[in-house]
Amino acid sequence: MHFVILGCGAVGGYFGGRLAQHGENVTFVARGQQFESMKASGLTINSIEGDVKLAKVNVIDALSLTSDSLTIPADVIFICVKSYQLSAALVQVKPLISAKTRVIPLLNGVNAADVMQQQGIASANIIGGLAKIIAEKSADGVINHTGAKPHITLGCFTEQNAKVIETEQLSAIAKRLKLAGISVGVTSDITLALWRKFILVAAWGALAASRKLNLGEIRSQSHVAFLLERIVNEYADIGRKVGVQLGDKHIKETLSFLSRLADNSETSMQRDLAAGGESEFDVLIAYPMAIVEDLNLSAPVLTQCYKKILESSQG
Repeated sequence: MHFVILGCGAVGGYFGGRLAQHGENVTFVARGQQFESMKASGLTINSIEGDVKLAKVNVIDALSLTSDSLTIPADVIFICVKSYQLSAALVQVKPLISAKTRVIPLLNGVNAADVMQQQGIASANIIGGLAKIIAEKSADGVINHTGAKPHITLGCFTEQNAKVIETEQLSAIAKRLKLAGISVGVTSDITLALWRKFILVAAWGALAASRKLNLGEIRSQSHVAFLLERIVNEYADIGRKVGVQLGDKHIKETLSFLSRLADNSETSMQRDLAAGGESEFDVLIAYPMAIVEDLNLSAPVLTQCYKKILESSQG
């Protein structure tokens, strides 16, 4: 099975590196200095699950992709870019997609598959996916994994899609990931799985970015800690209004997970906004705010966070 990894940051670098470490056929797609560094020096993963140094990896330049870029057609393409890079990434990767290729987005947010279909990727080619990993790219070609066992969840979005993409194919992909030492699960409700991650990453990120606080600082201020609980509930309410079966147990699991994270924990969106660069604000905050406005819902904490971040970015 030939895996193509588009985006070689923490997510793509880690999971692609583990697949390559265990002998899978992996092609990384990178650009700029990242491409040059990986071409010259390979890929390094520093991890509590075990370090690995791949002196040589198969990497191609994202800016010059054509249908002839791969000597062996891609069976699976993992999209591991930031959500704001998705549209450009799809333009680049389209030449590599055949009828048999399965494209799996491992991005934050809940609407990546919709964006993919809007840009001409057939639903039959798309498998839903999400990654849970605490890691960062510390330098080009260097990934530091610092906490919790990384996990990938896979699933089909609709029954019609499930008929096109045979269960055996999902199982085959999951098996390859497991053989590479990657924790993986297959779910019958990938939309619910995406929203369960969304109410964690997006709700926490919205509050943390608007207040400019790490998780420990949020916990230490009782009124802000209360707002964290409220905004998680607001995100869950938004999900329920669009038909996602989020229950009280999912909210409790989210809050319990947050309670176990280190005090210095921050979200990537929070760091990106603080640095003044591009961020996943549109997908993690503006997208649910649009639902709130379209359906005339009440989400006071989210609304306040949305306005604070906009004011801060414009100031």
